[in-house]
Amino acid sequence: MLTLLQPGAVVACPFPKRVSASAIRTMAAMSLPALAPLVTVLVLAELAVGTVAVALLSDLGGDVGRGFLGTTALICLAIMGVDLVLLLILPDPSQLLHTPVGAGRYASFVHWLVGFSGATLAYALFSAVGTDPARRVVGGIAVACGGVAIAMAALTFGAALGGGLGAAVAFVPAMLLCGSALCGMLLGHWYLIAPDLTFKPLRRAVYVVFGAVALQAAAITGALLRAEPDARHAVIGAHYGVPFWLLVVAAGLLFTAGVNGLTLYFARIRANQPATAMLYVLIITVLMGAVPAHLLYFLTRVPV
Repeated sequence: MLTLLQPGAVVACPFPKRVSASAIRTMAAMSLPALAPLVTVLVLAELAVGTVAVALLSDLGGDVGRGFLGTTALICLAIMGVDLVLLLILPDPSQLLHTPVGAGRYASFVHWLVGFSGATLAYALFSAVGTDPARRVVGGIAVACGGVAIAMAALTFGAALGGGLGAAVAFVPAMLLCGSALCGMLLGHWYLIAPDLTFKPLRRAVYVVFGAVALQAAAITGALLRAEPDARHAVIGAHYGVPFWLLVVAAGLLFTAGVNGLTLYFARIRANQPATAMLYVLIITVLMGAVPAHLLYFLTRVPV
């Protein structure tokens, strides 16, 4: 159907508004349900690697027994079992992120996670039958393999999202925070089995949580200051302000620090049951902050 116009008539055409390149990249990102499996894989890996690392600190300090170390290693191995199964069924990350992801680096990330799982199994076995020096060497190998795996994850996804340093800012503090929280919770339970165990390793885990929270806060602040204005506005206001302020900041940082302070208080008065209860809350608040933070990183390219 044709419409004849009078000469000189003005027609309003609904042309779309121009958007910035960063906004286009954000809109092109996958939806939250599609990104959830990838984020789950990363958080589980960070949880297991961080827990083994903090447990190794207690092992080096000679504060905990073989039973706790072996049990913790087996729990982390179970976490990695779930993680590796998810990696087997995970679609190509390039499809999830709508941007090319290096196949070689991604394969290296998976291989190092397999190596970490094998070394963690060996750590559990050496906790039962090995000497103390041999067990600690194996634990160090496990932590090294896990650290390389997290570094490869940062290189793999960082190259696709704007830089490996940004991904490291997102992944490393989360690894320390998740690992120290879970290790602390397992320690809290272990006091029910070994009531004479010193509270020094629990206090150490609490101090690591405080340090990880401070590192996470500094990383988030630096990432927001370095981000493009459009991306920063998307994170803190326009699109994702509610999950950022309520989950990443309030739950993942502020509430976590408060609960951790209560845990330290109960540890100082040797009240293991309320300390364990606080540690249950702590691991929940840590994950409430870590999961949305990773989702926001993939959606906005800002490593919060």
